[in-house]
Amino acid sequence: MPRLQVQFWSRVSITALLGLIVTLSASGQDPSESQPKSDSKTADKTDVKSEDGTKTKTKTKAKGESEAVTKTDQDWLRVTDQQWQRLLTRAQYLVTRHKQTEQPFSGKYATSHSPGTYLCVCCKAELFSSRNKFDSGTGWPSFSQPIDVRAIAQAADYSEAEPRMEVMCRRCGAHLGHIFDDGPEPTGLRFCINSLSLDFKGAVGVNPSAKTKAKAKVKAKAKTTKATGAPRKTQPEDTDPSPDSDPR
Repeated sequence: MPRLQVQFWSRVSITALLGLIVTLSASGQDPSESQPKSDSKTADKTDVKSEDGTKTKTKTKAKGESEAVTKTDQDWLRVTDQQWQRLLTRAQYLVTRHKQTEQPFSGKYATSHSPGTYLCVCCKAELFSSRNKFDSGTGWPSFSQPIDVRAIAQAADYSEAEPRMEVMCRRCGAHLGHIFDDGPEPTGLRFCINSLSLDFKGAVGVNPSAKTKAKAKVKAKAKTTKATGAPRKTQPEDTDPSPDSDPR
């Protein structure tokens, strides 16, 4: 190759190398650092909107982080129909999961006035207090208000000729009954609830002797009713609820 061509290509190579050095010096960046580093220990947080409209924070699992196992309201909503059938009696299942109604005066809590708290029979969420329970004469447990309005969900019910407002357990979606506006003051509401939708937790510190006296009084009244030949209104509690129209 002629000497002039060698000198020409040598000058071009040197010029290109000098240009590259000047460019890198001006930017102040090492080419090896051009790609951003990812931190495997950082977990992104994302807002997830659930079916009931509430937002919850979910955290992606970081490297080496153990996954916490907790029972949440969404876990209860994911219980399958087959699992509910195993957890509940047939009558409880038909009322809470298929929105049927028990016969009036058939439930064990219809006329009960023992002090305590009424729970959801499915998920044991606290729903009503005996302090807000009153005798409505309808044959179903009636309450003027729930313990916490956030424990109750409501939805329009058009299954009958007259629209009603259905009451459900917010945690697990169990059907409880209906709400009406003919209750006592100060709320003016009547939460008409199926006994089969409820479980009961007695108040702590109740006088046993007073409870015994109350039971004896109820038994004496039942004997008097039987002696006079008056028809009894009670029925076995765990009978299948009626699929007919709800007389409430």
